[in-house]
Amino acid sequence: MKVLIFTASAGNGHNSTARRLVEKIQQENPETKCEVVDIFKEYASKLKAWTMDEGYSLSCNHLLPIYNYFFKKSEKSSYENRDKSKCNKSVYSVMYGMLNKIYKYKPDLIISTYIFSSVALTNIKRHYKIPARIICMTLDYGISPYWECCASGLDYMFLSGDYMVKPFLEKGYKKEQLIVSGIPVADKFYNLPSKDEAREILELDKDKFTLIIMKASFFPISHKKIIKELSKIEQPIQIVIVNGKNPKVKNDMQKRLKKAKLKHKIINLGFTTKITEYFASCDLILGKAGGLSTTESINAGIPSLIIDKLPQQEIYNKDFLVNCGCAKTVNKRTIASTINDLMTNPKEYEKMKKSALKIRIEGTLDKFYDIISSTPQADYSDIIFNDNKKTVIKNIDRKRKQTIKEQKNKSHK
Repeated sequence: MKVLIFTASAGNGHNSTARRLVEKIQQENPETKCEVVDIFKEYASKLKAWTMDEGYSLSCNHLLPIYNYFFKKSEKSSYENRDKSKCNKSVYSVMYGMLNKIYKYKPDLIISTYIFSSVALTNIKRHYKIPARIICMTLDYGISPYWECCASGLDYMFLSGDYMVKPFLEKGYKKEQLIVSGIPVADKFYNLPSKDEAREILELDKDKFTLIIMKASFFPISHKKIIKELSKIEQPIQIVIVNGKNPKVKNDMQKRLKKAKLKHKIINLGFTTKITEYFASCDLILGKAGGLSTTESINAGIPSLIIDKLPQQEIYNKDFLVNCGCAKTVNKRTIASTINDLMTNPKEYEKMKKSALKIRIEGTLDKFYDIISSTPQADYSDIIFNDNKKTVIKNIDRKRKQTIKEQKNKSHK
């Protein structure tokens, strides 16, 4: 069997999911051929690729109110307006490359880990035949309005939870397309070592309350303010700070920590390959609300403190966890007070732990592999493809307009 995975670098969750799926497929069946393609890096201009990668981080760091404004605006727009929006048309630049890749590689299964690669595949299927089965998944706990554009293009849609089934049916999906799986994270987050074992491996104190600060590429609280909050935590604890791959970020934090002389034991890391051990060792996580990171904390049964300034999709993730009782919202002035409250109220803390375990979904990757392994061989024998890029875009856009017109007429009847 041949599997083709389309992903994108808008944040790192989509690429991480692609890696997890490849690992699972090759673990179960090493003979399966897998190829992962970042659609904007491979098929779009350098500017477009930069916009989807660095531009996304830039927006979240410096233009967050504007980003969230347009996100909310798209939610309120009609299907017709979304389908002809700039966001939808942004995938036009990659559709020829995607279609050409499909016809040359001839996959039996196409997996899309990014909403707009799913939109692109749906657009392509409006005019061109794709013999492969196509599956996608939600990687957040909120529902993007653009999923409505994909109802006719996907064979299976994997959902984060039961509560998503009804909204997706209302968006035009069929019941047989929808599979409640949970968000696919590595299996190791379901089978963590014990807290004592993890702390021994990491040389952490076994009896101290342990906080992990997970800093992403865009983290809206400065090092100065983080350290100020840490200095207000009343009981001595041990704190692990994961700064990510940029050494400048880690070095700046280290200099400030040295000057601050906190009473807590601090482990200041850059990127780490032992994140599962650190999750197993900790009592509380402070961070953002990416779909994968929140799912990892849920699966590990770890309560979370989630910062309040987030892109809109992460606000929905935060709200989901808070409503489920396994997370609390904090800002740059309430981190310490919230930690102090939890440490002096063990019943509240234990309640949060139980709430996290209550909503976790086990066997997510197994559910994916059940569908993947049952994929039939795709037949490309009758396909002749000689169209150039301009013709491909013209054909797809004409068919897209025709489909919108037909749907509009149906809605008026």
